[in-house]
Amino acid sequence: MLVETVGVSLAAAKLRGGKFSNFQDAILKKWYLFISAFVIEFASVYTASKGVLFISNNIFYIHLISYTLLFAGCCFNIKKTAFRIILIGFLLNFLVIMLNGGQMPVASDAMLKAGLSDNLAAIQAGRIVTHTVINEATRLSFLGDILRISRPYPMPKVYSIGDIIMAIGVFLYIQEIMIVKNKLRKIK
Repeated sequence: MLVETVGVSLAAAKLRGGKFSNFQDAILKKWYLFISAFVIEFASVYTASKGVLFISNNIFYIHLISYTLLFAGCCFNIKKTAFRIILIGFLLNFLVIMLNGGQMPVASDAMLKAGLSDNLAAIQAGRIVTHTVINEATRLSFLGDILRISRPYPMPKVYSIGDIIMAIGVFLYIQEIMIVKNKLRKIK
């Protein structure tokens, strides 16, 4: 969902007169914390899919480390409204993941309706260690990946309320960079 959010936000800001050149002046404190969190997340998914049991057996702690980095990054940028919104999204996802053994609960019916039956099978078989199927033991399932975007959308997916809140924050941050700085320059 992040790729789509960034793409839509860039297009919207450009249509509103925003400038890509404003990114060169953008300040994102401790940006490497966000990059590190995403690298850890993607590396854990990749290595677990290759059968590395250490990752599968420690996904709770891996998510804990990854989210700690994300929280720290947001806290260093908390003066920006967008990062307060992003932090709320992170917190919602973190809460449901931690209460469910380090895995994001996903609604099987949403995955099937989105046409993601192969992904669902992989989750059920334990090949996607970051997710688990919602069942009667799932805690706070309403915060899990229960929403869906189906075809004709080219990249069907399931997502959570936390994902939506994070997307709003990312959208606002990009708008702020591309447009607000233009307004400040016009005032000067």
